[in-house]
Amino acid sequence: MDRSLGARLTRHPVIATLYGADQIDAFIDSEAEVSIVANVELRRLQPVIATLTKAGKYVIVNIDSCEGLSQDKGGVEYLADIGVTSLVSTRVATIQRANRAGMMTMQKVFVTDRSTWPRSVKALEQSDANLVQLMPAPMLQHLPGSVRKGLPPIVASGFVSTQDDIRSAIAHDALAVSTSDQRLWACDPQAKTIRK
Repeated sequence: MDRSLGARLTRHPVIATLYGADQIDAFIDSEAEVSIVANVELRRLQPVIATLTKAGKYVIVNIDSCEGLSQDKGGVEYLADIGVTSLVSTRVATIQRANRAGMMTMQKVFVTDRSTWPRSVKALEQSDANLVQLMPAPMLQHLPGSVRKGLPPIVASGFVSTQDDIRSAIAHDALAVSTSDQRLWACDPQAKTIRK
């Protein structure tokens, strides 16, 4: 995993998920250092990346949510050309292409029940992603510790709505959590209350 990303998540393990460009200013003003950028129109993506990078923020692009890129085999190369260094996808082939391009990769995995888990593990083995975004976050506590420790570093996501949710994910071996809830972007899992 990218050392810069690891250091940032050690300092502040809450990743801000931005749906569209409307939350950019709130993210820049927040204590969160890392973001997942999703649902940004292709024509606006480059300026969004440039703005966040100039502000000293680390950007992970959700390529699956970028219309015009998600199904394009050249999408990874386009992102690299506009300065994107990290991406997240559910698709094994996309993660593999991004790995070959030297990007930091995170594979999104949805765990709906025990029967889907073996497929998820196989996909992670095939993709060789740097991180796994495990959804929904409450599933994390249902995976045995030995299984959690055998995965790439975990970002817990989905149904993260309180500080206790963040604490629980970290206690169950998550490196970080991601959330679109701006109130939680300032959350310190060690603190008793959320800083205002």
